Amino acid sequence: MQELDSTHISIVVPCYNEEVSLPKFLEEITKTMSGVKHLFPQDNKPFYELIFVNDGSKDKTLEILHDMQKNHTDSTYRINVYSFSRNFGKEAAILAGLQKARGEGVILLDADLQDPPSLIPQMIQIWLDSNREIKVVYARRTTRAGESKIRAALSEMFYKLSNLISEVKIESGVRDFRLMDREVIDALLEMKEYHRFSKAMFAWVGFKRQCLEYEYIPHFKESSSWSFWKLFKYAIEGIVSFSTAPLRIAFVLGSLISLFAFGYGIYRFVFTLLYGNLVPGYPSLIVLISFIGGIQLMLLGVIGEYIARIYEQVKMRPIYILEDSKQTQSLHTTKEK
Repeated sequence: MQELDSTHISIVVPCYNEEVSLPKFLEEITKTMSGVKHLFPQDNKPFYELIFVNDGSKDKTLEILHDMQKNHTDSTYRINVYSFSRNFGKEAAILAGLQKARGEGVILLDADLQDPPSLIPQMIQIWLDSNREIKVVYARRTTRAGESKIRAALSEMFYKLSNLISEVKIESGVRDFRLMDREVIDALLEMKEYHRFSKAMFAWVGFKRQCLEYEYIPHFKESSSWSFWKLFKYAIEGIVSFSTAPLRIAFVLGSLISLFAFGYGIYRFVFTLLYGNLVPGYPSLIVLISFIGGIQLMLLGVIGEYIARIYEQVKMRPIYILEDSKQTQSLHTTKEK
């Protein structure tokens, strides 16, 4: 088993309105990590760090995080807290956490305990036993228990559609919860796109990987912060970010409609020569115009999605803005001393 050059693992935790789950999460994660301490060099230095990224929470999440950071006395780990100036979304929080992580191995998981910390020792063991040749150990949920039938069906439909039109294949049930080697993190940070879809990015970078399966675990919170509308936008983001197939489909569909219109024009021309100009009425004409108009608007919408992403990319705006990084760094420096 290969020893690490660094003395710690980085655990990245995006947070949005997690005041209820954070105390329990800290208890579970510290208990879990105490069980893997023997796998790391015993030099009285922190062997892991917890990186919490507050994504513009509206509750007391940030206050609780700062209290946790200020009051913890365990020398085996550090707590770093970063807070956004507003809600920039989970993808931005993941990016910020990965950029701040310094460990040779980086673990990404949610704070709501739907990602079971109990899998972490197994992830680390697989990674180290392979001499870090297995670069990614990821978690996959085997069932969609706990979700409504409609939501589960739509989720499965998304994965099937995404895998059909994209070269990047995403397994159904795969979570963001995973351990990634430093080499993988460096590759992910080389990807500079503004609109990020981490699930596909994790798959796109490649590297040798291994899957750990687990059954559904209920949210620690009463409800998920992911509404149907947010999930819908997330699905559109995933399809557009890693596939140009919608543009090809738009071209093919437009071509078929043009061929149909051309054929129908020939038919009407021949019909008029043979039988004269018999006006058949307007209902069919109105339906046909409405249909073609709707198709055109839909195709313009598809093209607009890609143009909007180009527009956002070329503006070069920051993906997130940190609100209290100076305060966080000062707390961190105090603890180091």
